[in-house]
Amino acid sequence: MAFGDLLEQVGSTGRFQILHVTLLCMPVLLMASHNLLQNFVAAVPPHYCNAHTNLSQSQLSPEETLLITVPQDQKGKPQKCQRYVTPQWHLLTKNGSDGSGEDGDTKEGLDVDLQGCRDGWTYNMTDMSSTIISDWHLVCDLRSLKQMGQTVYMGGVLVGAVVFGGLSDRWFHESSRWLVMSNKPEQAIKNLKRVANFNGRREEGEKIDIKMLRESMTKEMSCSQGSYSVLDLFRTPTMRTITVCLSAVWFSTSFAYYGLAMDLQKFGVDIYLIQVIFGAVDIPAKVVITVSMSFIGRRPSQCGALILAGVTILINLLVPYDKTTTRTCLAVLGKGCLAASFSCCYLYSGELYPTIVRQNGMGWVSMMARVGAMVAPMVLLTGEYIPWLPGLIYGGAPILSGVAAIFLPETLGSPLPDTIEDVVDRGSGRSSKMSPKEAIILRDTQANLIKQAA
Repeated sequence: MAFGDLLEQVGSTGRFQILHVTLLCMPVLLMASHNLLQNFVAAVPPHYCNAHTNLSQSQLSPEETLLITVPQDQKGKPQKCQRYVTPQWHLLTKNGSDGSGEDGDTKEGLDVDLQGCRDGWTYNMTDMSSTIISDWHLVCDLRSLKQMGQTVYMGGVLVGAVVFGGLSDRWFHESSRWLVMSNKPEQAIKNLKRVANFNGRREEGEKIDIKMLRESMTKEMSCSQGSYSVLDLFRTPTMRTITVCLSAVWFSTSFAYYGLAMDLQKFGVDIYLIQVIFGAVDIPAKVVITVSMSFIGRRPSQCGALILAGVTILINLLVPYDKTTTRTCLAVLGKGCLAASFSCCYLYSGELYPTIVRQNGMGWVSMMARVGAMVAPMVLLTGEYIPWLPGLIYGGAPILSGVAAIFLPETLGSPLPDTIEDVVDRGSGRSSKMSPKEAIILRDTQANLIKQAA
């Protein structure tokens, strides 16, 4: 009997498990809103330079003041970060004669000296009351601080995962599996019986004794005799291949995901509406990837989700900016593929890493995802110099990692590996054989268990 059989005996999907999953879902639901909060609190409102201070007492209308103080850009809108050094009063006459200031801007305005917004900015707060952009004036020369703020936030998520992940081990250490491996079988039995009672399977729980518990944990106890670290993720060629490929998959998935999800204003539609659409597309995406993983396999599902996401992002670069509906649809499709990739890589990674280093492996790839989320906002800054470069990077990364995922072994229908040798044998197509060292450890463990049971 394996330990999993004991869990089935006390009720593997009973009231106890449902209650705990429900309680865990509550903070998870709030976490997503925190990660995407900057889309709203750091939205950039339309803005232009304030008028010169000597115009504050003038009788000009706001439109006339804007006309003589701020030049227009190529799209006919007020420039965001420059104004005339001195008010251009002659534009009022031209504006009165032909109905626009375009002539003055394009002819005489070419030789007019410009300066930065020395007296601050005026913000159009029609869609929102305030943001950190308008409160702290994070525009023009300080606009990069918006992306830096998101990077710092993701860095805090990474540090928090390391710190609080270690603290949470104190709770997980109270699991029955850990108690047996820590030579506390009595407490483990007590916990299992409590779960059985909660699930309404009291009679099955009473059948569990120390001998049954130790026999179910024999193999895991033999594997736990050694000491394993993150270095074991790179110790053999097979483990190196798995770790490098999974690192690329997790990094690019998170990188492109937050690259799309944290730049909603570029689509030119209401940010609240597109956020709802971006969130809703995750539901069908996760359903489709679940079916795909179950019938097609983990590897083709992972590769397909990443490559399709990258292709849609690259195609979006070719769509004219005014085609907002087309651009939005492609972005939603790409976002859904990246959400599907997240679901796949969580399951796939757990099946690829053996039991003895699974926790280290999942911690490593999760860290790579946090690094990807940290880098994603900074890539947006390259758009200030080459507008199409962020899209090229966001689209190219998933495609490259999707190709890298081809080198991962398929795990559909395969048992979870317990040792590194199991992983190597699975990759070579051989049946798993126990090494002499593991055989000795297992034999000694069994002898000790027999003595303790007696």
